[in-house]
Amino acid sequence: MSARPPLISVDPQACNGCWRCVHLCPTQAIRTTDGSAEVIPEKCIGCGLCVSACRNKAFVVRNDGKGVDALLTSGRPVVALLATEFVAAMYPMAPESAEGALEEMGFYAVESTLLGAEVVAMEYEVRHALDSGVPVIRSTCPVVNEWVRRRHPALVGALAPLVPPYVAQAAIIKALYPPGTAVVYVSPCYARKDEALSPEFEGVVDVAIGFDELKRALGRVGGASPCAPPARRTRPVRRPEPLKEVSLTDGYPRSTLASHPLTDTAVKVVRGITELDALLVAIEAGEAAPAIIDALNCEGCIDGPTVGPGTSLFAKRNIEAADSHRRARTSVSSREIARQLPRIDLRRAFEPAPAEAPAPPVPVLREILRDAGFESDADLLDCRACGYDTCLEEAAAVHRGDSTWEACFPLQRRRLTAQMEQLQESATLDALTALWNRRVFADRLKEECARHARYGGALCLLMLDLDGFKAVNDHHGHLCGDVVLTAVAELLRFTLRETDLACRYGGDEFAVILPATSKTDAFAVAEKVRSEVAGLVVEATSNGCAQSLQVRASIGVAAAGQATQPLELLEAADRALYQAKAMGRNQVRLAPG
Repeated sequence: MSARPPLISVDPQACNGCWRCVHLCPTQAIRTTDGSAEVIPEKCIGCGLCVSACRNKAFVVRNDGKGVDALLTSGRPVVALLATEFVAAMYPMAPESAEGALEEMGFYAVESTLLGAEVVAMEYEVRHALDSGVPVIRSTCPVVNEWVRRRHPALVGALAPLVPPYVAQAAIIKALYPPGTAVVYVSPCYARKDEALSPEFEGVVDVAIGFDELKRALGRVGGASPCAPPARRTRPVRRPEPLKEVSLTDGYPRSTLASHPLTDTAVKVVRGITELDALLVAIEAGEAAPAIIDALNCEGCIDGPTVGPGTSLFAKRNIEAADSHRRARTSVSSREIARQLPRIDLRRAFEPAPAEAPAPPVPVLREILRDAGFESDADLLDCRACGYDTCLEEAAAVHRGDSTWEACFPLQRRRLTAQMEQLQESATLDALTALWNRRVFADRLKEECARHARYGGALCLLMLDLDGFKAVNDHHGHLCGDVVLTAVAELLRFTLRETDLACRYGGDEFAVILPATSKTDAFAVAEKVRSEVAGLVVEATSNGCAQSLQVRASIGVAAAGQATQPLELLEAADRALYQAKAMGRNQVRLAPG
């Protein structure tokens, strides 16, 4: 028999890497690699938080509808077993319309789990009356069961060894209906789709689907329209329902909670995995010792992920309350009905299934943290943004390949800041003059020198420094100096060829690469630039007064000959520049060679 596909999987094309699922998953069952989320099946408990949280619908729940189609065409009687929350789940479709549509699809009959819940609740009453000294944890919620088995295996013996109501009801159906009858259970949650098909319940439930799958199936056959259901599918009066006098949500005895005040420490009601985990940790530490634990992952099964997603819990309760008021009920006690039902086996067993991989030694984790940039304990935040409680746990997940440092938002913010600083430093244009910056100049000079060394040809370099620029800054301020630098840059852009490269080398110093230019032509270019700068009058405002500013330029020229390395050419041009300054400024000097 081939293994079933995983309950929940991820469409990598739809995942946008927001990692919201990682933050919400209580079991760290989301692997974040290759920029996409991935479910780790051995850690997943089927709570469905990732499915509900994903705005992009990247998480996909296994579709078991094909199994229903196969049963309906098999010739066997097939009973649709609906969780009692089906009224809210199918809304706004009327319950009688939903039941009629199911029978028209080919179902032999439609049942609810109510009697199964009553029978199971009666068995819980017996268990709760015993004082064994061991806590009794409600075991009707598969998410809770899996959490205990995987995260608190020492407390597995505290799980009530009783089947959930839908399994009890399915067993009753198989005992009362014709031989060979199949049962399709419609569940309020995802986790039961796997639980129903586990080996311990083999042959009891044939297929389990969610209400979302049921609504899609009804839509395919045209029976999901709530506005105008066909008359032949609508029953004028619903079948009477037995009194639900023993059980509360999902087969838990109301007598247990009714007989204990809220302050009674013997009975503890917990909702949600976080609250459950805190209680179980306290029990293991000897800080709490409740005799009875009523634990559910949701606020009752009506809050399950397939029951009216997008509808508030309060609205769903109102829908059920309204239906309860209008529905006819028998006057026969459910306890009396239970006495007339065939005896079914309500026992089940739980085995520990710890899923935690051993963590590497702490020195190894410290090394992983250092590689990521966490040099000391002071750098560790334990902010839980990555989905793990501590940075050490995240490092262990990285070591296992279950996570990456991309999920650590503080670290990514730090890296992004550093990258932005690097980008700012390595930008290709000078921020003030819009000429090429020194980094681009260095790369281009290296390329031109390599080309010259390989193919020959002419190559010259100009180094230009403004004479008297310090006086402009000292007497008129740096803003006026910036205006002068911008004007000189504009002059260079206008004077030089498109193939030449002018850059701001630093401060008031500029460099110009002249490819395919001889020393004589380069001298002419330099002299033209010097003359243009000498005639440049820059209008600026200093201390509120208009100023006419003028500077001069000294220029050094070097030609690639014996100097074929970028640094050699640069140093030659620089020596020529300082020779021009030493000889009186405002002139051009050639480097020897």
